[in-house]
Amino acid sequence: MLRRILVYLVLVGAVAPVYAKAPVSELQEIVRSAFANVESDVQRHWRFAEVSNDGEVERFANFDPTRPEAEHWQLLAIDGEVPSPEQQEEFRKQKREQREREAKRNGDETADPLDSIDMTSLQLVTESANGWDIAFQPKGTGQSEKMMSKMRGALRISKPQLCVELLEITSPGPIKPQIGVKVERFLSRFEFAPIAQGADRCGRILPTAMQFEISMRAFGVMAVDRAMSAKYSDYESVTTSD
Repeated sequence: MLRRILVYLVLVGAVAPVYAKAPVSELQEIVRSAFANVESDVQRHWRFAEVSNDGEVERFANFDPTRPEAEHWQLLAIDGEVPSPEQQEEFRKQKREQREREAKRNGDETADPLDSIDMTSLQLVTESANGWDIAFQPKGTGQSEKMMSKMRGALRISKPQLCVELLEITSPGPIKPQIGVKVERFLSRFEFAPIAQGADRCGRILPTAMQFEISMRAFGVMAVDRAMSAKYSDYESVTTSD
């Protein structure tokens, strides 16, 4: 009997995650300092190019806040073809509605990535000469609170400049956030890079890639399978009148 218990403990130790020791307060300071350089409102201060793919088509577009508001977004190509006026209008409508949803969700406040991180849950996974890999418990509000409580989060922060390189929230496996709902897979991943940096400090940090995936079933009658990705480049700082 004792031998079986010992074997079980060895097996559990072999598969369970092992985290390096580090004071939570030290990790909190690292994370706060790193996120202080993340641009809070990209669409207010930057023009950039976007290549997106929703699993059906690839779109190439650019954004410029100095253009008239209705023309901030310009769709340049769909699967390599010049878009029709109708496609251009539909694309701009989708982008406008996305911006409105974000404004409604955040109110007058700018979205803060730290709001999605339980800062008391930070755990150091690995540390090297290049940076830190940190695990955390994601946070949600309202309807997403219970679902986020079942997710796992990961951060990557570089040394010595303290640049955020990765923010990822994913499901550890199939989860049931509420009665009748089963999420088979969830992934939200953002990659970042500084526009400019010195030897010991990070410049303004902007998103360079995004990936989102969800596979969900509800009461056996509704299914959601969605995957989308985007890459961002050619950033240029701009000054707007607002």
